[in-house]
Amino acid sequence: MKHMRNEVVYRIDQNDFLIFFNAEWNLFAEENDSFHLIGENIWKRSIWDFIHDRGTRHLHATLLHKVRSDRTILRLPFRCDSPALRRFMEMDILPMGEGRVEYRCRMIKIEEREPVPMLAGDATGGESLLRMCSWCKKVDVGDNSWFEIEDAIKILGLFFKGTTPGISHTMCEECAGGLEDK
Repeated sequence: MKHMRNEVVYRIDQNDFLIFFNAEWNLFAEENDSFHLIGENIWKRSIWDFIHDRGTRHLHATLLHKVRSDRTILRLPFRCDSPALRRFMEMDILPMGEGRVEYRCRMIKIEEREPVPMLAGDATGGESLLRMCSWCKKVDVGDNSWFEIEDAIKILGLFFKGTTPGISHTMCEECAGGLEDK
């Protein structure tokens, strides 16, 4: 089973550029067939190159501002799923001085599930998009109703359609409300 054994640690500088990755970062990337995310391939890239949704960017920027200005350590739950695993994780965001910030991510719990091919790193989507929460990984099936991806696939009949939709990351109201309270 592919999973994180120790903390994955990475850092950004005062300009939000990725400047450090521990060995666990690269191991996690390799084990998840994400060789394009190995530290040497993304070193000195902006963290914003990897956070596309406007709402998620705003929330993350707000959290970074809080960590930097208040010198506060934040601890946040999140999910980092693979096609066959639900990975429940926890992230600490720590101030390091001079505007640098360190992220420490730990595995809390892993649940196996039937593989969901549309979560594979090489999956390509059609023109339509599913909204997936960046934190809890649930999918909006309409009317702001959020379900686990395998349930959303059944509800929306996604595998009965000609093309599988792509995934647009956003944040569900429950996760956004929980983070805004931090």
